[in-house]
Amino acid sequence: MPRPTVAPPAARRLLLLGAAACLFLLAGCSTVKRAAVGSLADALSSGGNSYATDEDPELIRQAIPFSLKLMESTLEQTPEHRGLLLACCSGFTQYGYAFVVQEADETEARDFGSAEQQRVRARKLFLRARRYGLRGLELSAPGIGAQLARDPVAAVGRLKREDVPLLYWTAAAWGAAVGLSKDDPALVS
Repeated sequence: MPRPTVAPPAARRLLLLGAAACLFLLAGCSTVKRAAVGSLADALSSGGNSYATDEDPELIRQAIPFSLKLMESTLEQTPEHRGLLLACCSGFTQYGYAFVVQEADETEARDFGSAEQQRVRARKLFLRARRYGLRGLELSAPGIGAQLARDPVAAVGRLKREDVPLLYWTAAAWGAAVGLSKDDPALVS
């Protein structure tokens, strides 16, 4: 039976150095991925005005759902990114109102059932926006979601100036959901 050979100390050191380099590179890949996702989150949350200045509203109508899903996917990787939480909150609110509610209003006279389905969809979009808004507010004021239900004045008093945009869009989403939920006493209250 052949006898196993033992690598000389220099070869063992070289092998250990190679393994350490591989681990460093793998850790570096994770850091690079994290930095790339962070940069994407920053870019998505900064918005820009390409939607506001575009001359083709139908193109915007079709593009926004993709943008919202991209923001949500990025948010899964950066769950505490305040700018992205604000962008999701405002984006879902604006999309729900500008396209879904408006379509329901235009459809109602000729197809009441379809209009009602659109309003249910809009309510879900508004509630989704509200969840993103509350998540963002929780970063500044932990427990604020529950406190808003108990003592809204005290809850809002905990917030800072930089929380105002998130508070505005959260309230807008919440109010829009309530407006479409007159048959849901729990949401209205």
